[in-house]
Amino acid sequence: MDKSTHETWIWTYRGTVMKNLEFLHRYYPLIVRYRRSIAASLAGLGTLVALSLVVPGPGSQTKVLVATQPLAAGTTLTASNITEKFILDESSWDTLQSEPTELVGRVLARSLAPNQPISSNDLVGSALLTGLPKNYVAVSLPVSASTSSSLLNVGNFIDVYSASNEGLNTGILIASRARILAIPNQVNGSMFSSGSTNNAIIVGVDSTAAISIAGNVSNQGFTIALLP
Repeated sequence: MDKSTHETWIWTYRGTVMKNLEFLHRYYPLIVRYRRSIAASLAGLGTLVALSLVVPGPGSQTKVLVATQPLAAGTTLTASNITEKFILDESSWDTLQSEPTELVGRVLARSLAPNQPISSNDLVGSALLTGLPKNYVAVSLPVSASTSSSLLNVGNFIDVYSASNEGLNTGILIASRARILAIPNQVNGSMFSSGSTNNAIIVGVDSTAAISIAGNVSNQGFTIALLP
């Protein structure tokens, strides 16, 4: 740095310092008088900046439909059963529903809690078979009237038994490790049981087991064994 540049820098620095001192001398009484308000304003500004960094903007959220109240499996959805919510993109998944017209009139395959996002896997339909082998189908399984549906949950694996057709007091294994896909309500009958005294559940089985179930249906319903 040459001498002239150095002198210019010194005078600029001194001028800036003098201006700052004049500013403080002139406004110091006001700063002291309103120091609390100034501090509160600065604190609020700091909080606003912090929130803008932490709270995601509209572009990072996804609209989904959630249950407005506890909903039992077998419920036919109405507009009052669902409402819109926004969740973070990273908390979303592909099968979540966002259009009311796609849900109204559909039947729940499982129970939902309030504010629980509704997925296509929660509805009676082809999506129930998502994740199961390709040769699996969903079939209605009438079970013995003595079976307590409160002991069953969607996702349970069961063995299905029927009484022997040979007149013996024995049972035969109809389907092994069938997976419960839905447990519809049985109030005044259902779309599966047509008002019979049997409870009906929807299970996923391979096509061979489905044929066995269809060929052994009786008025007594099937006996099931809950597997671990």
